[in-house]
Amino acid sequence: MQLVKYFFAFSSVLLALTNPIMAQEEVCLWKTVGDQKSIYFLDSMSLLESSIQVQDARGIAFSYEYDLNTGKLTLIEDKQSPKDSLLICFEKLPFSLNKVFQNRTLAEDYDSLAFFKDGPPEKKAIYDFREEVFTSSKLNQSGNLTRGISFGNTQNVFVNSALNLQMDGELAENLNIRASITDQNVPFQPEGNTQQIQDFDNILIELYNDKINLAGGDVVLQQRKSEFLRYYKNVQGLQFTSDYVINGKWEASSRVGAAIAKGKFASVNLEVNEGVLGPYRIRGPGNERFVIVLANSEKVFLDGKQLKRGFNNDYTIDYNQGEITFTPTVMITQYSRVRVDFEYAERNFSRSVVTANHIQKNKNVTFYLNYYREKDDRNRPLFTELSDVDKTLLSNVGDAIFSASIPRIDSIPFDSNRILYRKVTEFTEDGESLNYYEYSTDPTQAFYAISFTETSQGLGNYRRKQQLANGVVYEFIAPVNGVPQGNFTINSPLPSPNKKQMITAGTEVRLGKHETTFAELAISDQDLNLFSDLDDEDNKGFAFKAGLRSEGRSFKIFKDYLFNGQTTVEYNAASFSFLDRLRFIEFDRDWGLTNRLEEDKAAEKLYNINIELVKDEQNQIAYNLDLRNRTDVLSGIQQRIKLNQKLWNRLLLTNDFFQLNSNVYPLQSRWLRYQGEIKYPTRIVVPGYRFIMDKNKVLNPQKNEVVATAMNFEEHQFSLNTNDTLTYSFFATASLREDKAVVEDQLEPDTKAFMTTYGVKGNFGAHTVNGSFTYRKLIFLNKDLPEETTVMGKLDYRSALFENNLNNEFTYALGNGRELRREFVFLPVPTGEGTHTWRDDNEDGIQQLNEFYLAINPEEKNFIKVFVPTDEYVQAYTTLFNYRLSAKFPSKWKTNSGLKKLLSRFSNNTNLNVEKKITSRDFFQRISPFQAGIADTSLLSLRQSFRSSFFFNRASPKFGMDLSFFNSHQKQLLTGGFEDLSQDDWRYNARFNIETRWNLLLYANWGNRNSTSDFLDNRNFSIKQVTIGPEISLQPTPLFRTTLQYRLTKKENLANVEFDEKAQLHEGALSFRLAKAIKTTINAQLKYTYIDYNGTVNSPTGYEMLQALTPGNNTSWSLSWLQKIGEGLQLNLIYEGRNSEGLDQLVHTGRMQVSALF
Repeated sequence: MQLVKYFFAFSSVLLALTNPIMAQEEVCLWKTVGDQKSIYFLDSMSLLESSIQVQDARGIAFSYEYDLNTGKLTLIEDKQSPKDSLLICFEKLPFSLNKVFQNRTLAEDYDSLAFFKDGPPEKKAIYDFREEVFTSSKLNQSGNLTRGISFGNTQNVFVNSALNLQMDGELAENLNIRASITDQNVPFQPEGNTQQIQDFDNILIELYNDKINLAGGDVVLQQRKSEFLRYYKNVQGLQFTSDYVINGKWEASSRVGAAIAKGKFASVNLEVNEGVLGPYRIRGPGNERFVIVLANSEKVFLDGKQLKRGFNNDYTIDYNQGEITFTPTVMITQYSRVRVDFEYAERNFSRSVVTANHIQKNKNVTFYLNYYREKDDRNRPLFTELSDVDKTLLSNVGDAIFSASIPRIDSIPFDSNRILYRKVTEFTEDGESLNYYEYSTDPTQAFYAISFTETSQGLGNYRRKQQLANGVVYEFIAPVNGVPQGNFTINSPLPSPNKKQMITAGTEVRLGKHETTFAELAISDQDLNLFSDLDDEDNKGFAFKAGLRSEGRSFKIFKDYLFNGQTTVEYNAASFSFLDRLRFIEFDRDWGLTNRLEEDKAAEKLYNINIELVKDEQNQIAYNLDLRNRTDVLSGIQQRIKLNQKLWNRLLLTNDFFQLNSNVYPLQSRWLRYQGEIKYPTRIVVPGYRFIMDKNKVLNPQKNEVVATAMNFEEHQFSLNTNDTLTYSFFATASLREDKAVVEDQLEPDTKAFMTTYGVKGNFGAHTVNGSFTYRKLIFLNKDLPEETTVMGKLDYRSALFENNLNNEFTYALGNGRELRREFVFLPVPTGEGTHTWRDDNEDGIQQLNEFYLAINPEEKNFIKVFVPTDEYVQAYTTLFNYRLSAKFPSKWKTNSGLKKLLSRFSNNTNLNVEKKITSRDFFQRISPFQAGIADTSLLSLRQSFRSSFFFNRASPKFGMDLSFFNSHQKQLLTGGFEDLSQDDWRYNARFNIETRWNLLLYANWGNRNSTSDFLDNRNFSIKQVTIGPEISLQPTPLFRTTLQYRLTKKENLANVEFDEKAQLHEGALSFRLAKAIKTTINAQLKYTYIDYNGTVNSPTGYEMLQALTPGNNTSWSLSWLQKIGEGLQLNLIYEGRNSEGLDQLVHTGRMQVSALF
C-alpha cells in the first residue's frame, strides 16, 4: 500500500509542477510555537511542498519537513533563534493525498505474502466441514478417509476402504513435514502414457530441516558418489540423511536406509520388426512370458539413446501387461536396437535392502564410503511354501539353480469356478505305467489344480487345447520314442533365495586449481542360492579404479580454448559382480560382445585416456583412447575423435569418428563408424547434409571369412530446418541408406531404404499446429521379398475462430503396429464389485464363454472380465483420429432481432474418436480414419465413437430442446475369432418450465444394437428399438423435488429370420429428492416395469431385449441418504431392492460408507 501512495503522490506532484494552474493562491497563517517539537496540520488539502515558506516576525527563515502522506509539517528546532510565533505561507493542491481512497480493500482480498500489504488481514470465520487432523496453522492439509461395507441377501458381506492425505508445513520449530498418503485399494498399476505418473497406492512421509531428512514409506533408494556401486530401487522403508560439520573444517553427509524391496532389476533386449511400433512384450530375465513391470522403474533405450515416456514423447507402456508401444514420432526398423532396464515384481521371498553412505570433504580432499545389501529371507517365502524335500533339493544343486524343478500340482476340493484335472494312469506297449493329468468337470475326480510352464518345442509333454471362460485347458500328448512332443510342462524351477552385497571406499584429492586425482576400491559378495554352501568359493570379488582428471586449464597457444582431460585404470576380478547395469547401455556391443552372459566370469583390465579442447558447443576437439582385456574372452583397442568447428562465422561442421580393433576369441572384430554433418544457417532456414557410415565385420582369422556383422551401412541425408530464433519451426529431411549382410562368407548389399520426414510446430494466429510425417520404403536386394512401406505421423491442431465461437481440436496419428490375439477369462469377485454375470443357459453346470453377460442389476455383478494376452500377434496398420468441435453463434446477437436473434439460440458439440487397425496394404485405406471400403476380413480392431448434440435455448430456464446422435463400434481380435459390437442412437429431449414449480420433459430415443461373432453363434443379433415417454417434476420448495416418469419401449430382433422376435416394455417411475444444503440429501425411487416378450429368455438376445429383467412384472426400489454427521464426517447409505416375476425371493442389497474430510 505504501508504494501505491508514493506512486500517486509522485504523480500528483509532477502534475502540479508541470501544471501550475492546479495549485491555488498562496495562503499565510501565523502559528504559535510551543516548548516541544512543533508539528502542524495546516489544511485538509495537500500542500505544494515547493511553495511552503516558514519565517518569524523578523523574516528569518526556518527549516521544516513536510510529510505528503499525513499532511503534517514538522519544524526543525533551532535553539539559537528565539521565537514565539511563526508565519507559514503555502499553496494548496485541489485534492488530499493523506486520505484513503478505495473501491475495495486489498487487505481483505490478497494473501499475506503480497508485497503491498500493510499488515495481515483480519481473520474471518469460515464454515469448513473438514476435520482438523493437526490444529497448527502452519500446516496445510487436505484429503479424505473412507470406510465402507456392502451386504445383501444374495451376497457375502465385504468391506472397502480408501485414504488420501496430502500435508506439508511446519510441524514444530525448525522441523517441517511433507506427506502424501494414497490408498485407493486398486489392484493394478497406473497407465504409462504420460511422463509423470501418479500411483494409486503410495505412502511417503518426510520430516526435514536444513540439516536432516527422514523419509518413510514408498521411497526411492539411489546411489550417491561411487564408481562401481549403481542402483535405483523402488522400496518400502526408511531413509535418513544428515548433513553436519566436523571440527569446523569438514563438511559431512551420512545416509542410511532400510527397506523391503518391491521387485528385482532386469535388463533385456526387445526383438523389433520393420516399421512396427508395437506393442512389444517385455519378458523376464529368465525369458518368462509375463512379468509385471513396476511403475516408473523402466528406462528404454533405442540405438543407445534413452527415450522419454508419454503419448506426446517417444513411447507408452502398459505396466500390468508388460508391453511397450512406440509413438509415431519414433522410427523402428529391422536394424533398431531396443533395450529396457526395469524392475519387475518378484515376490518369492521377503527381500530386504540395507544401504549406508558417508561423504566427507574439505577444500581439497573428499572421501566416501558406501554399503549396499539386498538379501532374500530364505525362512520367509511369500507365495510358495518350500517343503523339506524342496530345501534339500536346493541345497544339493549349488549355483545350478535351474536344475531344481518340481511338478506344480495342488490337490484341492472340486470347484466349478476353476480349471481342474483328474489323474490318469495308462500302460504303454512295454507294460510300463504312464501317469498324466486330464481336464475334467467330474466332481468325483477333478481334484488337481496344475500350473503349466511354457518351454521350447520338444521339451514338454503338454500342449494348449482350448480357452474356456475361467482359463486355458492343456492336454497331454504322449512322447514318441521317448522324445516329448509338447511345449508345456508341469515342472517349474524352485525359487532360490539369493544375496547381493557391495562395499566401496573412495577418495578424491585436489592437486591444484585444475587437477584432481581419485581412486576407489570395491568388494562384492553375491550368493545365488542361500540354501546351499556349494559353489560359494566364487561369491566374493574385488575391483579397483584410479585416475587423474584435469578441468578448465588454458594454454596460450590455444586461445579461447579450455583443456579438459582424464586418464583412468580399472581392474575387476573374475568373481567381482555388479549390482545393476553399470556401463553405458551399448558398452559390450561397442567391444564386439553381443551375447555375453553374466555367468561368463573373467578378470578384466581397462585403461582409458580422453582429452579435449573446448571453446563452446560449436568449436571443440576431443580424442578418446580405450584399452580392454578380458581374460580368454576379449582383447582390444578403441579410438574416438570428435571435431566441431564454426567457419567464417557461418558454416557449421561436426565430425564423430569411432574405430575398434578387438579379438573376441577365437574371432576378430573390426569396426569403423563415422558421422559428419555440415550446416549453413541463415536468418530463416538452415540447410544441411549428413553422411553416416557404420561398418563392422567379425572375421574368422583361420579361414579369412566374414562370420557376422553387427551393423554395416552407409547413409546420406539432406535436411532443411528453420532457424531457432523464429517463433515457429519446420523441418524436412530425405535420406538414402544401404545395408550389407553376410552372404556366403562375404559382405553383400542386403537392403536399400529411402526415408523422408517432415514436421511443423508453431502458432499461426488463431491456429496452433504441431505435426510430423514419415515415409520409408525398404527394398530387399538379395531376397525375394516384397517391398516394406512404412507410413507414420502425428498431427495436433487447435483453433479458436470467430471470437472463440468456433473451437476445433483434433489429433491424427498413423503407424504400423501389431494387434495381439487376446484371451479373456471371467473371475468371481464379491457381488457388486464385478461387471458381468453368469447364467447357466444350457444347465450343465459348466461355465462357457457364451454364458457370461454384461450385468445390469447390482446383485448380479459378481464376475469380472480379465483379458489374458498371448504371444500371437498379427501385424496391423494403425490409424488414430480424435476430433472435438464446439460451435455457437455470438452471444451479442441475443440483443438483436430477426434471424440473428434466432440463430443465437443454437449451439453444437461434436466428438469423434477412432482407433483402427487393418491388415490391408492399400495406402488410402491405411491413412483414412474411417471404416468405409475396408473388407471385414481386413479389419482387425476398431474402437469408434461419434456423438453430436444440437442445442436450442440451452441456457434458457423456460424452454429448451436438444437432438443428439450417438454411434459406437467396437471390434476386437480374440483367439477364437472376432467379436463385433455396434450401437446407433438418436435422442431427443424437450423441456418446458410450465411455471416456477412445474417442469415437463419429453423424451424420445430410437436406434439399433448389433452384435456379431464368428465363434459364438448365439451372440449374433440386431435389435431395433424405439423409446418415448414424458416426465413431469414438481419442486414446491428449494429443498424438495418429486418426479413422475413413464417410458414405452419397443424392441425387435431383425436378425431372427424364424419368427418376429419382439419385446414391449412399459416402465413407470416415481422419485423423490430432499436436499437440505450442506447437511442432508435423500433420494428415493420406485420403478415398475412390465415386459411382454416372445423370445428365448435364457440367451444373449433375450438378455439384451429384457434389459436383464424377466417377462411380466418387475419392481425395483432404491434409497440413498447422504448425511453430514459431524465436523468433517459424512455418512452415505444406499439400499436397493428388486422383485421380478419368477424370482425365488426378493433381492436386497445395501452399502454404507463413512468419509472423513480433512
